[in-house]
Amino acid sequence: MDHSAALDALDLESSRLLIAASTGASLLDTPLPTCPGWDVAQLVRHLGLIYSRVALVVSGRRTEAPDRSELPAAPEGEALLGWFAEQRTAMLAAFEATDEDTLVWNWSATNPGPTSFWSRRMAHETLIHRVDLELGHRFEPALSDPTLACDTVTEFFELFYPRFDAQLLESGLGDSMHLHATDVPGAEWTLVPRPGGSEITREHLKAAVGLRGSAFELACWTWGRLPTRRLETFGDLRIADRFQEVVSV
Repeated sequence: MDHSAALDALDLESSRLLIAASTGASLLDTPLPTCPGWDVAQLVRHLGLIYSRVALVVSGRRTEAPDRSELPAAPEGEALLGWFAEQRTAMLAAFEATDEDTLVWNWSATNPGPTSFWSRRMAHETLIHRVDLELGHRFEPALSDPTLACDTVTEFFELFYPRFDAQLLESGLGDSMHLHATDVPGAEWTLVPRPGGSEITREHLKAAVGLRGSAFELACWTWGRLPTRRLETFGDLRIADRFQEVVSV
């Protein structure tokens, strides 16, 4: 996903998230089952602080992480929503004013990296947390753009899955898995766990378990927001279930 498309997706998904959160201050304490221990207010505060940190990094062309003391304090109650909207506006403005190739700090192995790392990362972070809010309010999550959802799956395997590679193998069910998005041509991922590093390809290959669904459904599944039984499945479902248990962010 290129920088421009990521910014468009971030603008849309962050506005959707704000709408989902703005159902009344009395609902800010609504628990979020997909974020154990959190309520709506805690998620909004969490994401608002991330937005403010990214705005500092991008606008200041920083190559070191900002200190937490530099971040604005989040208010309590309904004022939290206005504060979140301000952080959103500041972050989007910082992206618009900065070239996508400008090198800035990030937490990945390629640090510093281009500003486009953050536009992409924030689009995916926002999408998944928007789903958290909608599920917490017992809404059926609104579908995202399929291209964004596909890249959400790709980024998950690039940045987050490697943290759990060894643990999945140790579980005894770390066998091959194939994901196939039905609404985007060529959107497939095959995971083959191996000692020393899994192999992840974008090919159509036979695997011990296969999962088919829309790109949005697969994005939600990889992030643990959709149960395996909501997808079309083939093969040993224990592998898919164990993946969700172990690979949890």
